[in-house]
Amino acid sequence: MLKLNIEVKEIIDNVVMQYHIFDTSQPLMITFPPVCQSIKNKDVSITAPVWSFDFFAKRKLNIIAFNHIGEGNYFDSIAFISLLDKLRQEIAIFPTKIGYGSSLGAFALSLHADRLLLDKALLMMPQSTYCKKTASWDPIVVNAADSKNSDMTVLDSSTCKTPLTIIYDPLSLADKLHVDRYEQTATRLKIFGVGHRIPRTLQHLDMLSEVILQFRIGTIDNDYFYHGLKERRKLSYYYRDAYKKPTVSYTNHRIIIIYWHKTKQRLIHFKFEPAKILDRLLCSIKKRIS
Repeated sequence: MLKLNIEVKEIIDNVVMQYHIFDTSQPLMITFPPVCQSIKNKDVSITAPVWSFDFFAKRKLNIIAFNHIGEGNYFDSIAFISLLDKLRQEIAIFPTKIGYGSSLGAFALSLHADRLLLDKALLMMPQSTYCKKTASWDPIVVNAADSKNSDMTVLDSSTCKTPLTIIYDPLSLADKLHVDRYEQTATRLKIFGVGHRIPRTLQHLDMLSEVILQFRIGTIDNDYFYHGLKERRKLSYYYRDAYKKPTVSYTNHRIIIIYWHKTKQRLIHFKFEPAKILDRLLCSIKKRIS
């Protein structure tokens, strides 16, 4: 049984679960993390922070946060799935059950959202699959370790029926292809020109917290969202790949503007670092030799 009004942390096979239930009459958030938030091993899992837990707990919002331990972990162990089956019955008391996940976490969330009978879920730049044959066009998938528990061909979140809101960059081809694989007509919010950096971008624009909290109680305000995105022109990485003309809609005038802002950002953030320059030069030479 879920314990009320107390912070609880448990290990289920290769997953850490941390939760705090403040008020069962309020919405419940269930979260899954990106791959970069993996906890190294079980020895440090009790003391390691669980992604997103503090964000909700400090605001006294009901939260059940999951975190993976080690590589090749897609939240697919028999013990973990058994836990979710039991959890589904216990969380039925909440008026609204909401999921939030990023990248690998968005994959895991959409993989299990139907099992948990969630009311809705927020996915940021989701992977729809980690099967190398299915998503051979995604370097993240190609370079990922295979699951230690499952055949990767059966781990496919694209059939998720839970209502989804997806935030992604359509100019990032791999991310777009993943989003297009989802069978349902999801609500799509687009951030052009930032690549696989959606949470990072929203954080740098001071929008991430507001976007999540808006989704928790309803829907994300489109006017707020797209007005705030105008400030991404001040982010250096926004111009990193823009000059590659990912869409034929780029006019010559727009290309000139991109180059101008890219140059300005480089001048503003310029640092003369001989060691870093030499390292990049040596890497470039090695690539050309090989």
